[in-house]
Amino acid sequence: MVAASDSDRGSMNRSRFSFLSAVVLTTVILSLRIDHAAAQEVGLTPMEATELARGYRAETLKLKPVVNEKNETIGRINDFIFGKDGNIYAVLAVGDFTGLSGHLVAIPFRSLKLDDPSSYIVLPGATRAALEKLPVYVNNR
Repeated sequence: MVAASDSDRGSMNRSRFSFLSAVVLTTVILSLRIDHAAAQEVGLTPMEATELARGYRAETLKLKPVVNEKNETIGRINDFIFGKDGNIYAVLAVGDFTGLSGHLVAIPFRSLKLDDPSSYIVLPGATRAALEKLPVYVNNR
């Protein structure tokens, strides 16, 4: 049996130390990158209670009448769709004043005026006839 020389032992210790250093350094770098990535994924913004109090709950808007700027009733809100792209759509029941059936159309929620002095939900520039020409919204889910 051949005994390992002092230079061989020193070389082995340096290799072990280098390997151990590389493992520790890699672990530290990866943990920092993971923490950094996790912090970037979630962007929460604290909301003030007064800002939320000025808003509207979806349930309170459902089945409310929608009028145009001439105060003509053109439909009712039937539902809401939240797009994967972050856009929100209101589904209107046109021509049915219960809001449960009728010609369903989806319009961008931002098109609606909620703070109208008349306390109605207003869709400026719309008529019942124009809305009835839009493609029918069909819920596939």
